[in-house]
Amino acid sequence: MDSQNRLSQTDAPATSLRLLALSGPFATILFTSSLVGFAAVRTDGYTHGTKAVSELGAVGAPLASAFNIFGFILPGLLIVLLAVSLYRVGTAPAKAGPVLLALSGIALAAAGVFPVDMDQRFSLPSQLHLAGAMLCGFFWALSLFWIAPQLKKRERFARLARLTPWFALFLVGNIGWQILWQSTGAVMPGWGQRIGFGGYFLWTAILGLMLAKGVDGVGEAGRGRREPDDAGRS
Repeated sequence: MDSQNRLSQTDAPATSLRLLALSGPFATILFTSSLVGFAAVRTDGYTHGTKAVSELGAVGAPLASAFNIFGFILPGLLIVLLAVSLYRVGTAPAKAGPVLLALSGIALAAAGVFPVDMDQRFSLPSQLHLAGAMLCGFFWALSLFWIAPQLKKRERFARLARLTPWFALFLVGNIGWQILWQSTGAVMPGWGQRIGFGGYFLWTAILGLMLAKGVDGVGEAGRGRREPDDAGRS
């Protein structure tokens, strides 16, 4: 039964799986270029150190709708596709990690659907935006601890498996940075948020590239050609 489940998870066309996996680096490129590009065209004093990422898509901001689409919604949907690729190449059962990663992508997209209103931060759309932004990081951090054991079962992903849980420190760093700013004012608040996003999108890019590179080997393992680590334990 386990071998049948494994076959159903991995017996997909390699090209299709590779394209799904490349959603990770595409999401990173899209978010990063949007963050840098839309900030660069602002002429109202927007700086990365003092302003939140959300302010690029805030109600009334220049090109707000465009940033919400290219900076939040599309990257979020691409991360959902990355989660699908992770599930399809995973060792069954491997649902929790990919599901949590998909929820993280959905939350990121929701942050773009509900832009923040800087003049009415307690309005429903603003609160939904805040919830989406927070849940994006929360679901991602949780997913790391389920995805790492899944990756460890494949020899080619062992190094990433060891590093994956440590990426949660980027989220911890963001939280610590915000606490330091609130308590002392010694740092600029915007950089803390970018530390969190930096870890998030760096990991999705690395994961997507490694999955895309390893698709053929995983597919062969799923069709009965076991990888060296699997063969060594038989």
